Amino acid sequence: MATTGLAASAATKYDAVTPPKASSLPAELVSQLLVDLDGEVAALRKSDKLDIEGITEFQRVANYLAAAQIFLRSNGLLTRPLEKDDIKRRLLGHWGTCPGLNFVYAHTNNLISTLEKEGDAPTFLFITGPGHGAPALLATLYMEGSITRFYPQYPMSLEGIESFIRAFSYPAPGAFPSHVNAETPGAIHEGGELGYALAVAYGSVMDKPDQITVAVIGDGESETGPTATAWHAHKYLDAKESGAVIPILHVNGYKIGERTIPGTMDDLELACLYTGYGYQVRIVEYGRVNGQQPDGTVNAELDLAVNYDMATSLNWAYKEIRKIQTAARSGKPITKPRWPMIILRTPKGWTGPKAIGKNKIEGSWRAHQVPLPDALKDDEEFKLLGKWLESYKPAELFHTEVDNGHANAHVPGRVAEGIIDAKALRIIPKSIHLRMGQVKAAYDAFEPLVTPEWKEFGHKKDEVISNMKAIGSYVRKVVELNPKTFRIFSPDEISSNKLDEALQVTHRNFQWDPETAHDGGRVIEMLSEHTLQGWMQGYTLTGRHALFPSYESFLGIVQTMIEQYAKFVKMALETKWRGDVAALTYIETSTLWRQEHNGYSHQNPGLIGSFISLPRHLARIYFPADSNTSVSTIDHCLKSKNYANLIVGSKNPTRTWLSVEEAEKHCIAGASIWRSFSTDDGVDPDVVLVGCGVEVTFEIIAASALLRNEGIRVRMVNINDLLILGAKGDHPHALDEAAFESLFTKDKPVIVNFHGYPKDISGLLFNRTSHVGRSRFDVLGYIERGTTCTAFAMLRLNNASRYTIADIAVSRVAAAQPNHPIAPRAHELGSYWKHQLVLHEEYTIKYGEDPAWTDEIPEVAGQASGK
Repeated sequence: MATTGLAASAATKYDAVTPPKASSLPAELVSQLLVDLDGEVAALRKSDKLDIEGITEFQRVANYLAAAQIFLRSNGLLTRPLEKDDIKRRLLGHWGTCPGLNFVYAHTNNLISTLEKEGDAPTFLFITGPGHGAPALLATLYMEGSITRFYPQYPMSLEGIESFIRAFSYPAPGAFPSHVNAETPGAIHEGGELGYALAVAYGSVMDKPDQITVAVIGDGESETGPTATAWHAHKYLDAKESGAVIPILHVNGYKIGERTIPGTMDDLELACLYTGYGYQVRIVEYGRVNGQQPDGTVNAELDLAVNYDMATSLNWAYKEIRKIQTAARSGKPITKPRWPMIILRTPKGWTGPKAIGKNKIEGSWRAHQVPLPDALKDDEEFKLLGKWLESYKPAELFHTEVDNGHANAHVPGRVAEGIIDAKALRIIPKSIHLRMGQVKAAYDAFEPLVTPEWKEFGHKKDEVISNMKAIGSYVRKVVELNPKTFRIFSPDEISSNKLDEALQVTHRNFQWDPETAHDGGRVIEMLSEHTLQGWMQGYTLTGRHALFPSYESFLGIVQTMIEQYAKFVKMALETKWRGDVAALTYIETSTLWRQEHNGYSHQNPGLIGSFISLPRHLARIYFPADSNTSVSTIDHCLKSKNYANLIVGSKNPTRTWLSVEEAEKHCIAGASIWRSFSTDDGVDPDVVLVGCGVEVTFEIIAASALLRNEGIRVRMVNINDLLILGAKGDHPHALDEAAFESLFTKDKPVIVNFHGYPKDISGLLFNRTSHVGRSRFDVLGYIERGTTCTAFAMLRLNNASRYTIADIAVSRVAAAQPNHPIAPRAHELGSYWKHQLVLHEEYTIKYGEDPAWTDEIPEVAGQASGK
C-alpha cells in the first residue's frame, strides 16, 4: 500500500511540541497594532443575526467529505459498518490544511449570502495557497452544486456522492488530482508549487472593481520568497478602478515535519510584521473566548467562539474594503490606505484524530498529509479511522435514500440539497453566479484584445531602428485601444528596454508613490519577477491581456512559475467547460550579445530551453531579426490564446532587412530564404547559412558576403519561429520533411548561428534525418564566454562571428566537394579569417572599442553595399 503521511513517525528529542517563546518586543504594541473586534464579537453572539448552525453544519459536512475522499473507495457515507476493504490502497492527500480551508470557505459563503440578501453582493473568488488541500475545495464545490454542474457524472445522489468520494486521487479516468488545478471549478491557480497564490489573487482583481478575491495563504507558503514580496501587492492596487483581496494567513503552525516561521511567532511579532507591510491586522484564533485564553473550556465552546470571531472579522474586512473603495470612487481617495488582512490560527488537522499512541496528530506536523497512513493494515489505525469518520455523525448529514432517480439529483443549478441535509446548505448563495465555483471570471471571461493594423507601424527597408522601439510604438496603440483590459508588467525595465513610448499615453501605477497615486496607469513595475508573473496570471486567467518585458538573463527567475502555468493551461484545454485565455507574452531583451557592459552575470539565454520543454502545443518561441518582423510577431502574440509566447529581441539599433510585405510572409512561414543575401536567390547552394536572432543574423549576412566574394554559392536562411525545427508531430509548427529540405537542402552543409545555447537547436534537430550528430549541421551560439568586453568580442569569443562562420563554411564545402574551386584555397582563407579575429582582439585592447567595420556588411562584388 503506497501512502503519504508521517503520523506514525516516532517521536524524537526535537518533536516540535514545545510552545514557542514569547516576543521580547514591548507588549503594549499589541493593542496599538492589532484590530480589536472583541466587542463586536460579543454583540454578535447576543444577537440572532448569524446562522451559526448553518455555518458549523457546512463545516461538518465538508470536513467529513474531505476525510472520506482521502481514505474511502467504497461505503463513502458509512451506510454500513466500515471494513478494511473500503479503504483505498493508495492513500494520498493532505488533511492538515483541509479543516481550515473549509472554515474559511464556509464564512466566505456566509458573507456572500448576507450581501446577496442585502442586494449588494460583489463576485468573490477563492484562491488557496495550500493547493494540496484539494479534498476541502472539492467537498465545498460538491456541496454548492459546482461539481455536478461541470461534471454531470457526479450527480447529487447517493450514487453520485459515493463516486465523487472515490474519485479523489484515484487511478481511473475522470478522477480528481490531489492538488487544486484547472479541473477544479473556480480555480485560477495551480496548487502544486507554493508561493504564488497571493500575487495571483491581486492580479485577478485588477480592473475588476466589483470583485473580491479571498486568498488563503498557508503559513508554510508564507516562508517563500514570492509570497514575501507579494504582500506588497496592495501598494499597486488603485481602489478606484480595481477590486480587492482579503488575504488570510492560515497559521496552523506546521509544515511536513517541523514548525513554520509564523507558527513560532506570537501576536506581537505577527502584528509588527504585517502592519509594516501596510495592512490592518486582525487575528482570529481557535482557543480564544472573549479575547482570553481559556482553561478547561469544552471544544464546543471553542468551536462557537472561533466561528463568531471569524464572521465578525470577515464582515469587518469587507466594510474596510468598501470604505477604501467608496473614498477612491468619490474623488476623495485615502492616502496609503491600509487594507484589511486576517491571520487565522487553527489547529493543523482540526477535528481529526488526536493522537496515535503517544504521538500527537491534531495540532502537530503529523496531521500534514495522511494522518492514519496504515489504516488498511494496522488494526489500531483502522479503529481510529472509523471513530474519526463517525465523529461527524454522517447519518445526520446525509440522506442516503436520495438516489439517481431523485428529481433534483441532476439539476446543475441546485445545491446538493436532498443528499445533504438542508441545514448545511443554507449559507450557500442562491444565485449560481455568486457561488465561488461558478463565477464566470474564473473559467470563461476571455474577450479578444483590440489591436491596430500592425503594418501601419512598419519601417522602410534599410532603416536603422531599435526593434524594441518599433514594438513600443505598436504597444502604445494597444494601450490606447484597451484602457481597461491590457497591462504591462515589467521589473523596472520598460525604459531601459526601449518600450517607454507607452508612457506617452499612460504611466506607471504605484499607489504609494505620491506622483502616481490614485490615477490608474497601465504599467506596473516592481523588482520581483515572481510577483509580476503572479499578477499576470491572475489578470489573464480572468479574461484580460498582458505583456511581460524583461532582461533576458533575469526572466528565468520565473521559469518554474511558467512551467506550472503551462500545466494549468494544458489541463484547462483538456477540460471541456473552460474557455480560452489570453496567451502570456514575454519579451526578452537586453540580451546576452549586448550585455558586454554589464558582463557575465547578465548573459543567460537559459529560458529558451525551458520553453522548448513546455508542452509543445502551448509554447511559441520567436526571434524577430528586424523592426518589421518584430512588430508582426508582437501583433501575432498579443492576439493569440492559450499559449506561452517568448519573443527574444534586441533593444539596440538594427538595420531593417525586410519590407513590411516581406516580413509578413516571413513570419507566416516561420523561416524563409533571404534572397538578397543569397547567390542567385539561393538556388543550388554550396552551403546554407542560417541566422536565428538579431546579432547572430547580422553576422550570418556578413559571412554570406565574405563567402560570395570568394565564389561560394550561399543560401541564407533566417528563422523567426524556432519550433519549426522540431520533427513533424513534435509541435504544430514543425516543418514536414519536404518543407525542411526546401530550406536546408537534402545534402549541403548547414551552419546555424543561434542566439542561445547550441544544445537547444541540436535537441530540436535530434529526430530529424539531418540530426547534427550524424550529418551536416554545425550549430554555433552562446558557449558561456565573454564578460565585460565589446559587442563584437562577445561574438568572437563565442565562435559566432562572421569570420568563424566563413572559416567553417569553406572547410565544409571543401570537404563535401573536393573538386570545388575553393578547396585549394580553404586553408589560406581560413587562416586569413582567423587572423582578422586576432587583429580585432588587439584593436579592442588598444582602443577599448570595436573597429567601425564590425557594424558594416562587406560589399559583394557587383552589388551595392549590404545587398
